[in-house]
Formats: sequence, C-alpha cells, structure tokens
Amino acid sequence: MQTLTSRDVQKNFGQVADMVAAGQSVRVTKYGRPAFLIIPESEDSDEILRRVAGRRLTGLLKNAKATPAAKALSPADVQQLIDSCFA
Repeated sequence: MQTLTSRDVQKNFGQVADMVAAGQSVRVTKYGRPAFLIIPESEDSDEILRRVAGRRLTGLLKNAKATPAAKALSPADVQQLIDSCFA
C-alpha cells in the first residue's frame, strides 16, 4: 500500500486515481497522521463498508445509554439499518 500526503493527492489526483483503478490502495496522511484510505472498487467493496459500519455502530452502542427503543432492536433490525445505508 502506497502512503501519500493529502497535498500530494491533491496535486496528482489523476495519477492517484489511475493507481487505485489499477488495484492499488492508497493511505492518505494529514499533518503526518493517517487520515483515510482510498481503495479500489471491487466485488468486496460493499462488504468492507458494511463491516466498517458495523464496527462503528458497535462502538457507538457500547458507549451509549440504552433507551427503551434501543433495547427493543433485534440483530435483524440493526442489520436492516446498516443495509439501508447502502441502498
């Protein structure tokens, strides 16, 4: 995986887009720290995004106070909420 600064990505977006389209992932840094990834589109892209969304949701739920509405959600309800983000 190539690592580039956000400034480099801005200056050379066409080349970066070509690299990603060719299958290479790019980690982008801001102020020397990893900020985000640019990944190529693939058959697994939606699954990757769903897993990330699920992990984030799990983290948020662990830190949230349970309300009656939240307690009433089943795993299927949660999955439906995640799926609706990708519809």
